[in-house]
This record gives sequence, structure tokens and C-alpha cells, in this order.
Amino acid sequence: MGPGMTELAAVKSLRFRYVLGLSAIALLVTASFFTMHVIIAKQAGYSHLIFVAGGQNGQANRIAHFAGQMILAQDEDEYAVSRAQLGRAVNAMKRAHLRLLTGDRDGGIPQVMTKDLEIIYFDSAVGLDLAVNRFLGHARDIYALDYGDLTLNTPAYVYLINYGPHVLEPMLNSAVEAYETFSRDAIARIERVETMLWLLALAALVLEAFFIYRPLESTVRSTVQQLKNKNDELQRTIDEIALAQADTERQKNLAERANRAKTEFLSNMSHELRTPLNAIIGFSGSLKSGVYGPMANVRQEECLRDINASGSHLLSLINDILDISAAEARRLQLEEREIDLGRLVADTLRMVDADINRKGIQLNARAEPGLPALHADERRIKQILLNLLSNAVKFTGSGGTVDIEAGLLDNGALRIVISDTGIGMDDRELEIALSRFGQVGNHMTRDHQGTGLGLPLAVELAKIHGASVHVTSEKNAGTRVAVDFPKTRVVEGGRILAARRTERQKATA
Repeated sequence: MGPGMTELAAVKSLRFRYVLGLSAIALLVTASFFTMHVIIAKQAGYSHLIFVAGGQNGQANRIAHFAGQMILAQDEDEYAVSRAQLGRAVNAMKRAHLRLLTGDRDGGIPQVMTKDLEIIYFDSAVGLDLAVNRFLGHARDIYALDYGDLTLNTPAYVYLINYGPHVLEPMLNSAVEAYETFSRDAIARIERVETMLWLLALAALVLEAFFIYRPLESTVRSTVQQLKNKNDELQRTIDEIALAQADTERQKNLAERANRAKTEFLSNMSHELRTPLNAIIGFSGSLKSGVYGPMANVRQEECLRDINASGSHLLSLINDILDISAAEARRLQLEEREIDLGRLVADTLRMVDADINRKGIQLNARAEPGLPALHADERRIKQILLNLLSNAVKFTGSGGTVDIEAGLLDNGALRIVISDTGIGMDDRELEIALSRFGQVGNHMTRDHQGTGLGLPLAVELAKIHGASVHVTSEKNAGTRVAVDFPKTRVVEGGRILAARRTERQKATA
């Protein structure tokens, strides 16, 4: 098992113990909560129970008092009032007695009947249950007497006066004491459970300290040390990157100086090369046209044509090299004005018309109706179109198709698309074609040798205009090149389209 697997197993073990410890604490806290809840509920029930039991003495005194009020009544109305109060007191004491015996869940009174309470309530000789019922029975006898029939010597009244304070009251007090004793014992038992839970919680904390927090502390220390080591390693890497960046910056500066030197060299050499080339092209053209008289034979005419064509090709190559070098250095100056794109496309198509007819290629040119003008350098835009069209025609076989389309996009940009059904390229070949002097090696390209500057130069000239070029190609299926000019270069009605659209948006806002 490797170090990584060992650390992972240790982390899993530590996590298990950590979760187990938290679960134990949660269980103990929950048990403590419910214990406290039970204590509070039972204390409330026992308090209510003791309150009801203690109130029985008061009810007995009220019964005796209302019976005395009935005797002292001056008329039947006073008698009736005292009699009604006596009835309510009798019923209240009876209900309280039943609640003490059977409990009252809705009233929050638990049913409690210990051995001591059984003796107090149900002793065969002097049970409290019998005593209360006997006391209430005499009270009902008094309640049943009419006005004038109740006197101080009435046996039922004499019983209440003598039995209540001397017999019933001590028995009720004994019951209250028994309830209080039971309540104290029950609460003491719950408190012992609570103490046990507290001790268990302390034990769980001690176990967590030894089996969780100490290993966790060790793991944290190890992790901190590893992080420190990683940080030191990262700092070393940053220092190395900084040195590499500084070296890269130096190399970049050297490359830029070399590129500037190359551009200056090419610019200087172009004048040296163009002068003899122009002479060669001019004299060969004059000889070919017969200005100095006819050629002696056909072979001389063919040589003159080759000299003139080779000179023109070499001059075009020099111009392309200079253009792409200047474009990459951003030293190419644009002569911008409004361009009729439809006319420019037509002019460019005429330049490749001979090759199209020679190869029997079908050409489809489509433009969006009312296509706006383009604010750009006409010569450079024509150069872009000519390079892309020349490539499309060059690498499309006889009977193939070349399409050129122009129109506005939804975002206001103007798009020109040139596509063909030629040999196409895979991703690797496309990367080569986009590089300077890059030529894809296959039978078709070998039959159509070129400089490899057409597509890269078109891309650089488009970038100078702020345009983007998107090239997609599929092997044996053709190539599609889309050039998107930003809306800031689109002109319509004498104004840049972007400004016109902004005004339209303000008007509709």
C-alpha cells in the first residue's frame, strides 16, 4: 500500500471516529434534554397533585362553613344561596377526590398510588376514601334539608363540625405528606439518571480527546508541514518561472529586434530587387509584343513568355513577403475609404475568371440585397479576396464548385464567405497552411506550387482591419473561409452602420 493509500485510510479512520464521537455526544445531549423535559413535566404534575391534595382540607372547611351559613340564614333566599354554595363545594371536593384516586391526564395530574397511599385511602377501618365519602354523604344530607329544618343540633351538621377538623383533616394531611414523599423520591431517581448521563458525557469527551483530537492534532501538524514543504517548492517554482519569463522577455526582445532588422533588410532589398525585375519584366514584355521586331523562332517566343511570367511571379512573391512582414510589424499603412463591396468582388472575380473557365469550375456569387459599403483599404481588401479566391480555384478540381457570399450578421458585422469543394485539409494540414510559407504536401499541392503566403497574408490583412478570419476544412470535402468585418467598418447611407444602429436603438428605447 502506497503513502497516498495509507493517508487516505488514516483519514477515513479518523473521520469514522470523529463521527462516532459526535454521535455519542449528540445522543447524550438528546438524552439529557429528554430527561430534563421529563423532570419538568413530572415536577409540574406532582406539584399539581400536591396542590389538589392540599386543597381538600380547604374544601372540607368550605363545606362546613356553607352548612353553618345555611343555619344562620334569615330567610329562604339566604338559605338558597348558602345551599347552592354548599352543593358546589361538595361537587368540587368529590371531583378532586376522584382525580387523586385515578389521575387526570387532561388536567396534568398523574395517577399515583403507593403502598403508603393505599393504606391511607383504603384501610378497612379508617380509610380516607371511606372517610371522604362519609363526610360528603353527611354534607349531601344537609343539602337535602329545607329551610327551617336545619339546626345546630342536626346530627349531620354535628358530624361535619366534629369529624372534619378532628378526623378528616389529619388523614388528608397524611395523604399530602405521602404525595410529597413520592414526588421527592421520583425526582431523586431522575436526578440520578441525569448525573449518570453527565458522567457518560464527560467520559465521552475524555475518549474523544484521546482517540480523536490527539490524532487530529497530529494529522493537522503533518498537513501543515506538508503545506509548508509544498509552499517552499511552489516558491522555488515561482522563482524558476520568473527567471524563465525574464529569459523569454530577453528572447522576445531579441526576436523583435531581429524581425525589425529583417523588415528593414527586406525593405531595402526590395528596391534592389525590384529595379532589375522591373527591367526584366519590361524588356521581356516589349520583346514579346514585338516592339523591337519579331522573334526569330517559336522557341524564342516561349522563352520570352517564361522570362516575363517568372519575373512577374518573383515580383509578386517579393511584394507578398514585404506585405506580410509589414502587417506583422503593424507598420502597414491603410488608405481607408468607402468601398463598394459588390463592385470589388466583381473586379476580383474577373482576375480569376480565366482559371475558372479553364478548369470548368462552377462559380456561385451571392450578396445580400442592399449590401452596405465597407470603410477599409480597397487595395488590401482586394488582396484578401484575390488570395482566398485564388486558393479556392487552385485547389478545386475540374467540375468543382466555388462559392462567394457577402451579407450582414445579426450583430451588425459584415461577413464574406469563400468556400470550395476542393481537396480540403485535416487539422494538421490546416495548421501548416495558416503558417507563413506553409505548404501541405499532397499530389494536388505539388501540381500547384505556390509561396505559402496567400492564406497567412489574408489573415494578417484582415486583422489590421479589425476583422476575424475563421477557417474550417474537411479532407476531400473542401474548405470554407469566413472573414467578419466589425460593424464599426460597415457604412450605410453615408454613416457607419454601428452609429446608425445606436441611433435606432435610442429611438426605440
